[in-house]
Amino acid sequence: GDVDTLLLDKTGTITLGNRHATEFLPLPGVTERELAAAAQLSSLSDETPEGRSIVVLAKDRHGLRQTEVTGQQVRFVPFAAQTRMSGVDIDGVQIRKGAVDAVLRHVAALRGTGSVKMPELDALAERIAKAGGTPLAVARGDRVLGIVHLKDIIKGGIRDRFAELRRMGIRTVMITGDNPL
Repeated sequence: GDVDTLLLDKTGTITLGNRHATEFLPLPGVTERELAAAAQLSSLSDETPEGRSIVVLAKDRHGLRQTEVTGQQVRFVPFAAQTRMSGVDIDGVQIRKGAVDAVLRHVAALRGTGSVKMPELDALAERIAKAGGTPLAVARGDRVLGIVHLKDIIKGGIRDRFAELRRMGIRTVMITGDNPL
């Protein structure tokens, strides 16, 4: 009877915990197909639901089939918590996807600079984060191509449960550790 606000953790409570790719958002001078192709290549060995959804989205939106890499020098780079990126090196070209700040640090290191500022990328990432999504930056070599928008899958019936709580006068607030906004 004394409760007026309920704080709920997002992942696993409100959502299923599996995010899926919903769109490719290229930076100026990059085509969506170019971004999708790089994102797909960086996800070929990624067995997470997110990685598989990037491969499927590239196929569905752009007709991109899984790229054949036989005969090329290929090294897959699994996701690591330390780098917050994954990807692939193909014939000496590094393709990476991951947290925006991690990809920017990677690009800065390839360029031999201390940092890279990209207001267009920051604006896209902030827009996705404010909407509750997760932005994944994608880079090929020392060029950032754009962002993959990941959305959480909401558990069935959650909207109805929240509506019932509101009718009872209880405000619901989602909290999460993966999105500071």
